[in-house]
Amino acid sequence: MASYDYGNARIAALRSRLLDAAELRGLAEAGSAGGFLARLERADDWRPILRDTAPLVADPQGAAEASIERHRSARLGSLPGLYPMPARGLVEALVLPLDRERIVALVRRRAAGEAAEAIGSTIVGGALLDAAALGELARASTLAGLVRGLAARGLIRPTDTALVGAEPAGVDRRRLEGVLVTALERARLDRARGRGADAGRVRALIAREAADRATVARELAEAGPAAAALLERALTLARLDATAHEARRDPLGIGTVAGYVAAVEAQAIRLRACLARVVAGWGHDLVGSYLGSYPRPGS
Repeated sequence: MASYDYGNARIAALRSRLLDAAELRGLAEAGSAGGFLARLERADDWRPILRDTAPLVADPQGAAEASIERHRSARLGSLPGLYPMPARGLVEALVLPLDRERIVALVRRRAAGEAAEAIGSTIVGGALLDAAALGELARASTLAGLVRGLAARGLIRPTDTALVGAEPAGVDRRRLEGVLVTALERARLDRARGRGADAGRVRALIAREAADRATVARELAEAGPAAAALLERALTLARLDATAHEARRDPLGIGTVAGYVAAVEAQAIRLRACLARVVAGWGHDLVGSYLGSYPRPGS
């Protein structure tokens, strides 16, 4: 039987360090990207992230954006090591979407002709693949070689490499993205095999994510990208918030991990909205649609 005791105790401590609603509202009213960083630095969970990011990114807005991504990587990447097998496999299934996001971004940058050195110097780690591993993948001589590198690191099945082909000229970027997303989702389900309630819960979460993606795809086809983006935001935050809330019902199982992963991801989305208010002048109503209850000053 999988043991969640140690890891879940660590997560309880980590979850207490997440930003609360008042802190998010304060960040949204920071006035400048520099002020946003100064407020964020007051939070214990963020101070080390900001300290590590500052020497790498001089521009305050860029530093804020990089810090949000580094926080996701640091917090989600630390989780699998807290658990023994078979629980660790389920935890990997929960955090692997961050690696998928990083890999798809890497493929897009490669396909756009960006130099591997430029990609490697700005890359932020995923959860299972750190920045060094992603940098090695960025330096693969072909996109097909990149896919083989994913298989060698256990991120996808070795048989999935045959779906790509051998030469870059034979790889369509959009097709490759589709192949990779499918392969990575299959890898998540491989990790979530089993008859227990914990495995079933992870499979249910994966299925809900897939259903939301299908709904957004239909909206994109029927109403266009703007409407699809709004729907995606609403569905994603609703799913993440529900998962984070449901974690309280499962303090001794995988639900605690799922809830923390969801809370970290929801926090990142809301932080980007707060930053957009500061640097792009987003209105209260728009930011409020991300934060939930977002009172106007003085109200």
